[in-house]
Amino acid sequence: MARRDARCQQIFDVLEPIIQNLGFELIDVIYVRENGKLFLRLLVDKRGGINIDECELISETVDPIIEQELQLRNHDYFEVSSPGLERPLTTAKEFDLYAGQNVEVKLYQKRDNKKIFTGELVTGTDQSLTIIDETNGETIDFELKDVAKVARTINFD
Repeated sequence: MARRDARCQQIFDVLEPIIQNLGFELIDVIYVRENGKLFLRLLVDKRGGINIDECELISETVDPIIEQELQLRNHDYFEVSSPGLERPLTTAKEFDLYAGQNVEVKLYQKRDNKKIFTGELVTGTDQSLTIIDETNGETIDFELKDVAKVARTINFD
């Protein structure tokens, strides 16, 4: 499960059902100070990716809820964006959302003389994930306790 502080978790819990009703997945909430400015960021996605118009729709829908229901008015910037390709996948919800896409799995310790495996994400839970190895087509199961990072990749073949 993604680790969030109490404030971000509260925002997540209020906004997640609203964003889901719009047809999208709320991946994470980030409330952070950068260069002296306070940012509230919602990372959202859907199968096939999200575009700028969809981010704008989400922003317009949740902005009044953020200000009125959550009483958050002290941030300098509010952003709604895609989580990006390089962001690690950490939850069963993310594994489900990105099933069928290529991922790179980095392990803490070598397995079969390798620490990095690349292939198609088949499924995942909060304890494990399964890929189809791109080099030999074999199905490989990983326990998440053994995984340092899982991230989507682009296959240029």
